[in-house]
This record gives sequence, C-alpha cells and structure tokens, in this order.
Amino acid sequence: MFSVAAYKPYFDVDTSDVVERIWESVFPFRGNFTEKTSDKPDLYGPFWTCTTLIFVAASIATFVTYLSHKWHKKEWTYDINLVTWSAGLFYGYVTFVPLGLYVILKYFSAPAGLVQLWCLYGYSLFIFIPASLLSIVPIEIFRWVIAGVAGFMSATFVAVNLRAHILNSGERWFLIVAGIFLLQLGLAVLLKLYFFTITV
Repeated sequence: MFSVAAYKPYFDVDTSDVVERIWESVFPFRGNFTEKTSDKPDLYGPFWTCTTLIFVAASIATFVTYLSHKWHKKEWTYDINLVTWSAGLFYGYVTFVPLGLYVILKYFSAPAGLVQLWCLYGYSLFIFIPASLLSIVPIEIFRWVIAGVAGFMSATFVAVNLRAHILNSGERWFLIVAGIFLLQLGLAVLLKLYFFTITV
C-alpha cells in the first residue's frame, strides 16, 4: 500500500486508451465503459481530467469576470480563491463520492471495484471542460442550459455504466440512480453558481 509499485498499474495507460475513454464519456448512452475498463481501470486519465477541469474552470471564470468588469468600466482584481475552491471541489468530489457509492453498493451486495468507480467518476467530469469553455458566452440562460446539459450527460454516463451493479441492489436501485443524478446535477449547479454567476 505504501509503495509506488502498488499504484503503477493504475497509471500504465497509452494516450489512445485515455482518448478512447474520454470519447466514451462524451456519449453517455453507450454504456460499455465499465466493460472496457474492467480489466484495466486507470487513475491517470481521471487525475488529469480533474486537474484540467480545475484550471479551465478557474481560468474561464476569471476571464469572464474580467470581461464583465471591463464592459462595465469597473476595477477588477484577481481572485485566487477560484483555483483553491475548484481544486477542493473537484478533487474532493471525484474522491469521496465514488468512495461513498462503493460503500453503498457493498452494503446492498452489489459491489463494484473502488478503482473502477474512481475511474468512472473521473472520466465523467470531462464533459464539464467544454461546458466551462462555452460559459464564456455572456447569456445567463445559455450558461444554465450548458450546466444542465453537462450535469445530465455526466449523470447519465455514470448511471448507465453502473446499471448492472445498481440492478443487483434490489428494490432500492431507484434511490441509487436518483442519488447519482442529484449529485452530478448538484455539481453542475455549483459550477454554474460559483464560477459563472457574475456580479459587478
């Protein structure tokens, strides 16, 4: 557990593997991500997806705030808290939500591998990167639509790929699916409210 060699298999992926897994996350209804990664789940792609999202969200939010202040001819100052807050939000989310789901699925006798869940949730965040880029458009309703679509696609990706485990959990499968959807949509709302609600 405390040696680097123990974690090496989770970072031993090619660029083509990572690109294929990212591509799978963009089309959430296919539902074959878990089967494709079951023998070799990785943490490399999820780590860099999450890290990229942190910097993209903070950078775009800063840029949008800057443009808004310049448009209204107001003084603008950089807010370093955007980076630290986004790091805490996304790293915390991608670590603790799969951990909680792992415990819940184990409780309902429908276990899924913890690394598999971290892999799935890490790639599920990719859709928020283009959503953050599209949030440059200064139309508030458009930003809400983008956040909602990204949250829905991310939630669908996770739920569809966990359907075999969720269906094995018995009658309470609907609660697990609802929880997955609400958490992913909640993340989308937090992203919209904290990063892309501009006040001058």
